[in-house]
Amino acid sequence: MMDLIVFNVGSSRYALNIENIQRIIQIVELTEIPNAHDLIDGMMSYENSVVKVLNFRKVIGLPPHEDENKNVEDSSLKLLFYESGSGNFAIKVDSIDDIAHVEESQIMNSDEEQSISKYLELSGVLDLDGVLINVIKTLKIPS
Repeated sequence: MMDLIVFNVGSSRYALNIENIQRIIQIVELTEIPNAHDLIDGMMSYENSVVKVLNFRKVIGLPPHEDENKNVEDSSLKLLFYESGSGNFAIKVDSIDDIAHVEESQIMNSDEEQSISKYLELSGVLDLDGVLINVIKTLKIPS
């Protein structure tokens, strides 16, 4: 059995293993990083360290969210603090949907390439009550 955090980006749903998520918070004011990669929205202070913020919409090629230009207090955007072998960073997503308790065998793999970009690889698709969810295998932040 595995637990997945399900989140929304645009009209699609994605899931990450809960073991890789340290915390979920409301979006905060970010500090711009000069000459940063296009996928990085900025940085923030978190638990006595500086954390870069990856914009998931940009990773999958979607336009900015309507809340991007709102005051952070009025925004619905969330930050997932992600921990992996490639380091710790935050992922900006539209909203959090649920926690799904699933068996690994429920994740359907396809024969086609699962790499969306060099920063995102899917492990397959999960069908939860007729809703398809892209399950993320690995997510990396550009250096």
